Amino acid sequence: MKAVPTVLRTAAALCAAALVAVPLAASPASAAAGADLVITVTAAKGGGAYRYLLTCDPDGGSHPRPGDACRALQSVDGTVEELDVDPGPCLHVYAPVDVKVAGGWYGRRIAYHHEFPNRCLMSRTLGPVV
Repeated sequence: MKAVPTVLRTAAALCAAALVAVPLAASPASAAAGADLVITVTAAKGGGAYRYLLTCDPDGGSHPRPGDACRALQSVDGTVEELDVDPGPCLHVYAPVDVKVAGGWYGRRIAYHHEFPNRCLMSRTLGPVV
């Protein structure tokens, strides 16, 4: 009868070792919840420069319309290059505007940089993000 307790102790030790040796996989929710982005807009001729912090999930930061901006980015899974919010005509005025979006999007790094010929094209392309 003494062999049974030894077998049980050995089995219990093996189970405990297996639990320690196999790491638990991270759940999608805990892997990288939300987004933290810095949005910087600067005009080539000065004036009107600004920088916002945008957080999504929960929506917030210093951005004036975080909910709208997050929804726009969610529609393209954070790929800023794919935004084309309000395509339409703009005057052919050359007043360059530089836009940078950098940070994390649900576990992925974002680094977007684009110079728009003017604020109208920037707004029509990026919409509530800027």
